[in-house]
Amino acid sequence: MDHIPTFLQSKLSLGQSAAAEISPGLVSAGDFQAILPALVFIATGTLLLMLDCFTRGLSHTDETRKNRSSLSTAINFLGLLGTVVAGACACASMEQADPSLAFQNYIRVDSFSSAVSLIIILGTFFSLLAAIDYLKRFDAEHGEFHCLVHYAAASMLLFVQANNLIMLFLAVETLSMAAYLLTSYLRDSRRSVEGGLKYFILGSFSSGFLLFGLTLVFGATGELELQEIAKSIAGGEADRSLLLAGMALTVVGMGFKVGAFPFHSWLPDAYEAAPSVATGFMSVTVKSAAIAVLLRFLLLAAEPAGEAGTASVTEILSSVLSLLAIATMLFGNLVALMQNSVKRMLAYSAIGHTGYLLVGIVAALGPGGELAPDAVIFYLLPYTLMSIAVFTLLGYMGRDGKDRELFEDYRGLSTSRPALALCLLVILVSFAGIPPTAGFWAKLYIFRAAIAGGHTWLALTGILASIVSLYFYLRLVVNIYMRPAEEELDADPDSSLASGLVITAAAVALVILGLFPDLEFGSLIKALGK
Repeated sequence: MDHIPTFLQSKLSLGQSAAAEISPGLVSAGDFQAILPALVFIATGTLLLMLDCFTRGLSHTDETRKNRSSLSTAINFLGLLGTVVAGACACASMEQADPSLAFQNYIRVDSFSSAVSLIIILGTFFSLLAAIDYLKRFDAEHGEFHCLVHYAAASMLLFVQANNLIMLFLAVETLSMAAYLLTSYLRDSRRSVEGGLKYFILGSFSSGFLLFGLTLVFGATGELELQEIAKSIAGGEADRSLLLAGMALTVVGMGFKVGAFPFHSWLPDAYEAAPSVATGFMSVTVKSAAIAVLLRFLLLAAEPAGEAGTASVTEILSSVLSLLAIATMLFGNLVALMQNSVKRMLAYSAIGHTGYLLVGIVAALGPGGELAPDAVIFYLLPYTLMSIAVFTLLGYMGRDGKDRELFEDYRGLSTSRPALALCLLVILVSFAGIPPTAGFWAKLYIFRAAIAGGHTWLALTGILASIVSLYFYLRLVVNIYMRPAEEELDADPDSSLASGLVITAAAVALVILGLFPDLEFGSLIKALGK
């Protein structure tokens, strides 16, 4: 090893000693209890896939079709039941006061990861509920959709619980594969397949950036566990150049996952190409998981320790993320102004919302940012409700297997479907951040945290971007309430209780959260830096 540089020899020896400490067969029942929600999702998804596989080859008689319909109902019920059980397990894990480690420190369960897990499970439940009507309309009631959703949800839970760089990368790649397949789920649709292919190609590039970045972080610190990485940086033991390069590449890789500018190019095509119910699921759960992991990773790996070198790494990251946040907010909202498709408008709007979340992350990295992590998590809750509800409505109002995607398609909705129009009004008002909805408080908490951290100009840019967004959200409201319908807007006869329940429940929840906002989530960030 004489030809290997000294600092690399020390990193290799550290890795060897860490590997020597890992003994096989030291898995306990407590380890499985820590990942119980993910295990429930995996078991449910596998069961649903097996049910579908063993019945798909049956003859196409009338009796068989009835049995297939009954089987679809059973699959829907089992999928929803598995989600409820996973949610109950996640709620139970929130009751523990101290964080717990499992699988030889590869998994970390604390109040932060449990809160994000609950948001992911909520989004999964609503998505599966909305899929009951949507898949029936497209004659695409196959078990693999539910299987992919459950596997994706399990990967997201493991992603937010990952305490090890290897575990983090494996979880995000498993999640990405499920997301690619969900995008191209309607395999008879050329647009769906094309969108899935674009997502896959660009996602592969982002995975390369992420893997390279994580590798450099390991090279800089000699550690794989997030807490040990933080200790290495705090003790001044990390190689500053490698650390800065690794953090930069990691931010680029995660920027693809959350759809930040300029890493957003896959997002509009994927949103437009995917089935609406899959778009709603991916737009909130994937983003929630990725934002939470990015927040935890940056707070730990870029933790200032009083040393000039370490502090400058944090300052550089804050500056870069600030520029990304500004560009993402302005680009997303300005380009959304020019869209005639509601789906593409929502896609660029999602880019803008990513910018607001990045503002919260920037605030969390600086002094006075104690409230920022809570504000970010709070933002994800109404954003989940809004996004799933609006994409469910796009499918709910569809005709002949096609979503209603143009603004003009919603003219006169208030006359033909007043209750549905009212729900959509609440959702759009919340998207725009107008009181008394939850969207207003979500943005207020983010901007307040930014101002408290000394990023007043960043908050002002966010407020300006929010004002711009009023145009394209209220443009849809104008079509709903102020322009006459060109044709009758009755819902598709296949659309029934499930979609309406999702839309109504989301609208009611947004109003309740808006009237009674509560930022206390049981000290979500208590375990972040420990």
